[in-house]
Order: sequence, then C-alpha cells, then structure tokens
Amino acid sequence: MEYSIDICRMLSTLSLCLDFTSKGIQRHHQRVAHIGLSLGKEIGLTEEENNLIFMASIIHDAGVSTWQEKNKLLNFEVEKPWDHCYKGYEKISKVDILHPVAKIIFTHHDRFDGNNKSGLSGKDVPLISRIVHLADRIEVLLSHETHILKQNNNVTNAIEKNSGQVFDPELVAAFKSLANRESFWLELTSPFLKHAQTNVCTNPMVNIKENDMRQLAKMFASVIDDKSPFTHKHSQGVASVAMYLATIMGFKNEDVYLIELAGLMHDIGKLSVPDEILEKPGQLTTEEFAIIKQHSFYSYQILKEAGAPSPIPEWSAYHHEKLDGSGYPFHLNASHLQLGSRILAVADVFTALREERPYRPGMSRKNIEGIMNKMVSGTALDKRLVSVLFDNYNEFDEIFMSLSAKQDY
Repeated sequence: MEYSIDICRMLSTLSLCLDFTSKGIQRHHQRVAHIGLSLGKEIGLTEEENNLIFMASIIHDAGVSTWQEKNKLLNFEVEKPWDHCYKGYEKISKVDILHPVAKIIFTHHDRFDGNNKSGLSGKDVPLISRIVHLADRIEVLLSHETHILKQNNNVTNAIEKNSGQVFDPELVAAFKSLANRESFWLELTSPFLKHAQTNVCTNPMVNIKENDMRQLAKMFASVIDDKSPFTHKHSQGVASVAMYLATIMGFKNEDVYLIELAGLMHDIGKLSVPDEILEKPGQLTTEEFAIIKQHSFYSYQILKEAGAPSPIPEWSAYHHEKLDGSGYPFHLNASHLQLGSRILAVADVFTALREERPYRPGMSRKNIEGIMNKMVSGTALDKRLVSVLFDNYNEFDEIFMSLSAKQDY
C-alpha cells in the first residue's frame, strides 16, 4: 500500500516537537529552514538543492531530545557540536526517503577552516551543510526581546567576524545582501512563516510505501524516547504491544499497521515536558502533573496538522483517556473511544509498568495485574483487552524483553 503525503507539511509540523524548550515552542527549525532557503535563492540554487535545504534544515537537530542539550545549542559557540550531529545522522540514515540529507546533518556544524570530525574543510564540506550551519547560527543570535528590525547590525557583525573561519565567506556575503532587506527579517517573525517556506517546496506530494512511513515514525519515536533513559524504547514497546493486541482482537493488516504508527507517535507531545519532571524520583506535584497532561494534547495537534491519516491522531492522543471520562486531556468517555484508542491505552499502561522508572524498578506480573485490574474496576481501561493481555502475558512479556535488548536507533 502507498500513501500520498505532503512531505514538506509533514516534516515542518513534526519539527515542532524538536522545538519545545523551557520557553515554549521556539520554531527554531522553521526559521532555520527559511533562512537557509533565502540563502539558497540568493545564490541561485536549483529547485532540487532548495528542497534539500528545506528537508535538512527542518530536522537538523533530530539528534537532540533533552532541554539541557537544546539550551547548550542556543550558545553561538557550541562545545562538542558533533555529538548531536552524529546522533542525528544515525537516526536519519535509517529513513530511506531522507537518505540524501543524512550526510548534511552529520556535517551541519563543520567549520569552514577545518578541524572537523568529518575531516572536511572549506568547500569540501557539502554546500547544503554550510548553508544550514550559517542559517542555524544566524537564528540562535536572534533575540525574542528586541524588535527584529533592530537586530540587523548585531547579527551581521557577529557573522562577519567569523567569515572564513567558521562560515563560508561567499555565503556570508550572500547573507549581508539579504540582511539589507527588511522583508528578510520580518518574515522570520511572521505568523505566515510556515506557509511561506512550504510554498518553496516543489512537488511536495510524494507517494511513500508503508515501510517508508514506518521508518519515519520510528525515527521520531527514537527522538521522543531519547528524552529520558527511563523511556528508552517506550514508544516502540507500546507500538509492538498494541500491534499484537490488535492482531488478537481481529484487526485487519492495514489497521494493525495504523496501530503501529499510532503507538510509535503517541508520545510525540512529550517533548514539551521538562526533563526534570520526567525523571523526578518522587511523586509529582499538582502543578507538575498539570504540565504532564499537555503532552497528549500536543500529540493530537501535531499529528493532525502533519496530515497523519485518520485515525492515527485520535488513537495516538487518546491513550490517557478513560472509559468513565476522567482521563485527560479531552475527558472523553467510552462512547467516544474507539477500540484502537483503548488498545493504545492498555499497551501504554502495560509498557510503562513493565519499564524501570526513576522511582522504581520494572514491575512483576503480579503487581502489574493488580494495578491494571484495579483500573478496570474503576472503569478506566477496557476489561476485555486487559483480560486478553493477561491470557497471553508470556507472549506480551517476550515482546517487551526482545525490544529492551535491541538497539535499533
């Protein structure tokens, strides 16, 4: 089966999950993409090259998951920049449709004067990498506290000082030409930024096969799960448990596939949650739990806006809803929760209880069964699905154990 998707819209929206920081959604990737595309247009690149700029820019920090890492990258001069470049390269190189941008991601912090992990220098560094590097560093120099048109001189001077050492002098010259135009700066703070950049993409509609979509979902799942060592493989675990549960429940192959994608992406909004809350060893405060509740809302909004086929956004985002309507964030009850959403909820609870957490080791079958049966009696989880899980517990536990041993991403 093939799916027709707007790859620019999908990547631009999914990139929002990479931009959650302590200051909210920063749209760093969208602005870097816009700066990069402006540079590409200024030096007369081809449509194909501009498409590469967009695809590389919009996910260039896929190797970064924690807020602590993101905050370090906000410094103009970054210590050890290649760690996240290599992590991003590893993730993206496993996605066939993104192969052309993998090397760009690997070298997107390479200095023009050399001394890079890649061993490259000057114009041996891929042109698109040099563009993304310059665009990235221009963006981090921008202040959210000063009007954008007042920042021209400071940003331009900082970039020019590093011309020939950090940045390609020809690209710096192109940037100086762009910087003379108020429109260049104003577009960076425009509410229409996403629309403007996706319009630059030529032939955005692509037909991708099931495995291409699976690879893309696994890549983002790995970014999500890398946010905490305690959630390593969580998304893949939920997806695998949900797939087996759906198979037992008689789902058709195409619906089992949709369950897999929903499981892989169900926590994409969790990148909005501070690291210290996810890794807190004790009980969460009321305020901290309120912040946790936003993650499934963001999962729904991001997947919906990205153009994920229905019912993936619903199945993904409703995994904390309860049959009695006491769940979050939508407070839906049984009459509004499809079987797919109920399967994801059961798979998520089982996987979370089976995993280690900062405050406890992974639980035994006895403890898991006690907790989940209590959730059934409290009309939170679907009784039939919980019964199926424990009737086949050994198989589900084997799925969990096999995933824990793998190092796919």
